[in-house]
Amino acid sequence: MFAQADDTFKKLLDQNFATAVLLSDSDAISLGFHDFNASSVFGDNLGSMEALDNRKQISVYNAPFTWKLDELTLSNGKKINQNVSLFFSYIEQTREFKFTENSNSGSDKSTENVMTAGAKYWSSYPLSEVWSIRSGMRANLMYFENKYDYNDPTTTFFREQLDGFVVNTDAWAFTMQPSIESHYRKPQSWGHWEAYSELNYFYGYGWGEANNGDIGNPEGWYWINGLKGFYDIADWGGYEQTLFSSVRRIDVGADLQAPLGAAHFYEWGLGWLVSAPFLKTYIDNIGIGVNLNYGSSLKGGTIVLLINQN
Repeated sequence: MFAQADDTFKKLLDQNFATAVLLSDSDAISLGFHDFNASSVFGDNLGSMEALDNRKQISVYNAPFTWKLDELTLSNGKKINQNVSLFFSYIEQTREFKFTENSNSGSDKSTENVMTAGAKYWSSYPLSEVWSIRSGMRANLMYFENKYDYNDPTTTFFREQLDGFVVNTDAWAFTMQPSIESHYRKPQSWGHWEAYSELNYFYGYGWGEANNGDIGNPEGWYWINGLKGFYDIADWGGYEQTLFSSVRRIDVGADLQAPLGAAHFYEWGLGWLVSAPFLKTYIDNIGIGVNLNYGSSLKGGTIVLLINQN
């Protein structure tokens, strides 16, 4: 049983780390600070109570910061834009388990969190006035921790075998993530709109106490195809006001498919952006919006805080 558990838990750890990579990328998926069942608001099969419960069990906090580097001028006169971004994210998931039908027995409670610190260098090469090719490399350092409270007599009996191995344990992972993107940007009298196709692949190495150190190698890929629009509303008191909307399809593979319950899903977002009143060197804009997810185990709606939408 424990030999089988070794492989099963190793796979679960890989999936946890892979999901953390995806959830720390707000261009791929957005979980905000207030979730709701989108079907009850918009109708159709845009959500469910089960998916809403899944979303409420997960808390995600992302903080991206971007620095623009000096442009590189090529011999043909074209300029390559360079950027460095730092990402910090915290993901927490809380679940309760009951293994005994006896109503007097309590439920076990499991709290898992993954903290991620990432850095990305990316550059943009112009093909024309509206088309460009972007490439990047991101590194992610992640720390996983599980805290488990025993209340059920069945699991309490196996506590000595489980502690430090499957529960009440921790693990680390480091992943490298190359990406390439084709990007179209069309200025308009009212603002601009963009179309893009971005492919990301990551592979990593894990270590730590969990599963006797047999953590595995988190691996996955996701492909984002989307449209974005920015409608310039006004300039109030020196702060630019912009209406933002986006629609995108995200295809996923390897360790990402099982946690999301799908090979692809869709996201639609709408928000209001304001040029940043502080930390202007690192933050272009901030805002608030609503995001809808359809097609994954996390389908539904959420209210999101927007940072550096561009």
